[in-house]
Amino acid sequence: MTEKMEYGVFEVFVQRTHLDHHVHVGNLLAPSADVAAQMARENFLRREKVVSLWVVPRDQITAVSEHGEWLGRELDRSYREVSGYTENGRLWRMFKEKALTLEEIVAYVERRSEGGRRNGHQRRPSGS
Repeated sequence: MTEKMEYGVFEVFVQRTHLDHHVHVGNLLAPSADVAAQMARENFLRREKVVSLWVVPRDQITAVSEHGEWLGRELDRSYREVSGYTENGRLWRMFKEKALTLEEIVAYVERRSEGGRRNGHQRRPSGS
């Protein structure tokens, strides 16, 4: 009596260089992961060299799709989008146009040091 072999579907991913991501190249039917790896090598790696091969049983992959809000953003991260860069450029130009003069800087530092003395804070001499 011969045993009936159970075949499963395996998804095949390859990484062409160390800098690339793994890319799905197809799937195949095989009785085990070892046989699937050998078949993937024969079928998908004949023409080009790769640095990594993944053979994954399809039933081990968790797929999430069409769940509406579940796949949406959890937090508002619009500040990371490119749309704000033009506004930042405009604000930066305004800032540069209003560059402080040496006199304004000296006056600012003097006001801060006088305010500190009035509040009972003494500046330490340098070196102590």
